[in-house]
Amino acid sequence: MRSREPYWLLRNGIGPAGATLDRSLECDVAIIGAGITGALVADALVETGLRVVVFDQRDIAQGSTSASTALLQYEIDTKLGALAQLLGAERAIRAYAACARSFSLLEKRMPELLQLSDYERRPSLYLAADDSGVAELKAELAARQAMGLQVSWLEADELRRRFGCHRPGAILSELGAQVDPFRLARGLFAGAVRHGVKIFARSRVDAIDQAGSVFRLRVGSHAVSAAHVVVCAGYESLRFLKSDVAQIHNTFALVTEPLDEPALATRLPLIWENATPYLYVRGTSDGRLIVGGEDVPFKSAAAREALLPRQIHRLSVKYGELFGSELPPVAYTWAGSFAETADGLPYIGAVEGMNPRLQFALCYGGNGITYSVHAGEMIRAGIEGRPHELDDVFGFKRNGDIPNYQEKGDMPISKKGTDLFIGEAR
Repeated sequence: MRSREPYWLLRNGIGPAGATLDRSLECDVAIIGAGITGALVADALVETGLRVVVFDQRDIAQGSTSASTALLQYEIDTKLGALAQLLGAERAIRAYAACARSFSLLEKRMPELLQLSDYERRPSLYLAADDSGVAELKAELAARQAMGLQVSWLEADELRRRFGCHRPGAILSELGAQVDPFRLARGLFAGAVRHGVKIFARSRVDAIDQAGSVFRLRVGSHAVSAAHVVVCAGYESLRFLKSDVAQIHNTFALVTEPLDEPALATRLPLIWENATPYLYVRGTSDGRLIVGGEDVPFKSAAAREALLPRQIHRLSVKYGELFGSELPPVAYTWAGSFAETADGLPYIGAVEGMNPRLQFALCYGGNGITYSVHAGEMIRAGIEGRPHELDDVFGFKRNGDIPNYQEKGDMPISKKGTDLFIGEAR
């Protein structure tokens, strides 16, 4: 899922080892995945009084969460205009508006924890990679302004003067933020544990069987009975689905040594560009720069690691082209694998044709954390048997509108009489 030395893990330390499941047990809700998405789902459920248990094959937040560069943006990888062509203008606008609400929802619910997690509001700067991209971004600017988002256009001279970026133009969005995702996930889980949630690390869920009115999870030699199951294990969740809803890619990142003028990093907006593959840059609270991008399709973890030096060099070159200066000394580098959907939106909730008490929180793409803020409430609504206003935007109900939603050739789901077995693809 990631390289061995992502920045957040090195910065914060692995912490004490979590307990491993050593017995069979019963619960109301079993959450598979102890990353930032699982943490936000668990947090949304603590007020329900349900018995919630979380499982992860690693330790807390040590999968893709520790490799995330944690740019919190309302800006979806798919532009608003393009998303409107896929889903219709009304749903596209609701998707962007939901992401924009994520910031206030987070800040209202957990202000103290966010402060401890280095959460900071930051503007977002969306660059035209070259002259050919200017018209496209100006059309995007108009679409965002029409729905009421606070955005403005910066010409090349102002872009260079204010941010040092050598590009022909950019959209400046007032809304954005950055965070330490590792601290945030661990803090959320610490709070959940105080409310009775149980977490088991290094406890891989090998399969989910449906036994009458409950699910039976196979975790090593132990069995866990659960009325509801929520799968939020990043791209590894795909093994529990009967259809392909995402493609897996590798992304690469580096963090520099602290700058000679740390304030330059702490004042930096979230920078990304309209290119494939694109470059993104953000600062950290301790005066470093995080630079990432250069995504490539996933082949294997070994191939990903072999590519790391080359891709880091490319990031360095692109940084120099963007800012007209040499990249500061690099302290750490890493790579991670992530999933991407056809429209850049998450898949949250139950899957049509599967048991509605089995839900997924697949918060894929560049907006994973902002999507996960909504995932908690959407999953809770599903458990309580209520519809949610975003079901037709972030849920599986939109599958008919997505062009590459396909049945797997090696579908990992088979029927055992009237029971539904969900295991790994053979």
